[in-house]
Amino acid sequence: MTFYTSYLYHIKKESEWCWENLAFLVGKGSKIKFWKDSWCTDTPLSQCFNHLFVLAVHRDASIEEMWDHHSGQGDWNLVFVRDFNDWELDMVGDLLRTLRGHRPSLEDDSVKWRQGRNGLFRVKEAYRMLDKPNATLFPARGIWMDRVPNKVSFFAWEATWGKVLTLDKLQIRGVQLPNCCFLCGCEEENVNHILLHCIVTRVLWDIIFGLLDIKWVLPETVKEALTS
Repeated sequence: MTFYTSYLYHIKKESEWCWENLAFLVGKGSKIKFWKDSWCTDTPLSQCFNHLFVLAVHRDASIEEMWDHHSGQGDWNLVFVRDFNDWELDMVGDLLRTLRGHRPSLEDDSVKWRQGRNGLFRVKEAYRMLDKPNATLFPARGIWMDRVPNKVSFFAWEATWGKVLTLDKLQIRGVQLPNCCFLCGCEEENVNHILLHCIVTRVLWDIIFGLLDIKWVLPETVKEALTS
């Protein structure tokens, strides 16, 4: 598995589809990033708990480096740049519950290919995945239109690729702000939420659909909305 581990590490840097189909099997934890790799959830902890990731001292640490072997039977050594506010304690509790039951072992780290038999990467199976028609490719025809102002098209392009500077993107860049939607104040702010699913935005969509007599269920992402 060592060869495949090294090989897939290089592939994931170049291909998003490959990265999404990798799962890390934790052994010692020396080769797996605590915050940045998917190992205890389907997405990295830096995305699941982005607000805490921004406050973390050791953002690039491995699982092995985050595990304290000197505290009894061992425990997670989570260090942050400041004490938490009361409203942040629930996030910390959710993180600790996520980590419960996960701990390093004496085995070597390995990589599992989600789409392969027995978790093994096979070129033939990967090729079949790439060769399948993809209904959510870049929706150029729905963005670059003659009668649409350029600034609208450019914004749609940025929203499609998740490049709009919503609060989740600002936190990744190191801006220390609580991720709470500016419009509704209830959910975390990202491009799909603020443009499609926010309760304030949904009121506007309902008005538009009513005026045009359209019955449509909004999809999960902006990209899917432009291709449906």
